[in-house]
Amino acid sequence: MIQGVSRSAMLAVLAGSATFAGAETVLISMRYDSLSGSYNSALQEFRARAADTAALRSTGAVSRLVPTTGTALFEAGFVSAANSADFDIRVSAIPTGNPLVRTGSGLFVATDVDGDTISGVVNGTWYNGGPGFIFFNGTLSNVILTSSGAAPENGTFDGSNGGSWDMNIPAPQPYEGAIVQLVFGAPNFFLQDFQDRATGVTAQLVPAPGALVLMGLGGLAMTRRRR
Repeated sequence: MIQGVSRSAMLAVLAGSATFAGAETVLISMRYDSLSGSYNSALQEFRARAADTAALRSTGAVSRLVPTTGTALFEAGFVSAANSADFDIRVSAIPTGNPLVRTGSGLFVATDVDGDTISGVVNGTWYNGGPGFIFFNGTLSNVILTSSGAAPENGTFDGSNGGSWDMNIPAPQPYEGAIVQLVFGAPNFFLQDFQDRATGVTAQLVPAPGALVLMGLGGLAMTRRRR
């Protein structure tokens, strides 16, 4: 959990997601904490990556929520283990007429221990969440599960700390979804370069156009944090 971010706000997002599943089944959820967030002002790009440093030791959990369910777990500092496990997200931060809002687009890739990936396109909006905090509220599109083996339909997504699930999801690819929560502390709202900012990301994937409802859940959490 990001320091200073309300646990109740995070739980409210997840509880709302469970309610949403009745209308649009959530296929996969992803959560990564203590990623290393940085901003490159020349590129106008924010990037968060799995890290293993004295200050930041990333963890993760990627779950299949439809039968047969399962969770791939990634222990603290998993990116340094002798396998392929990793997480990387890059999102632009383009100025708007509002100094407290920027638009963003980019890509994410979640990688398991043997190179299987979940990847897709990110689009949304950055918000200044108050002193020291930045939030991103966005949708995911063209999300693809790719097996590193010869038979993608037989692949499994495997955690570095145990747990796995069959990647043969009973819904056609590509998927859609939303960044339900992306938040981090920063010294400025994309005015100057920064790095090594503890970043948390929670996302969910659905088989049909339900991303806007999921995105609204992220907005709810942000509103609660700013009160």
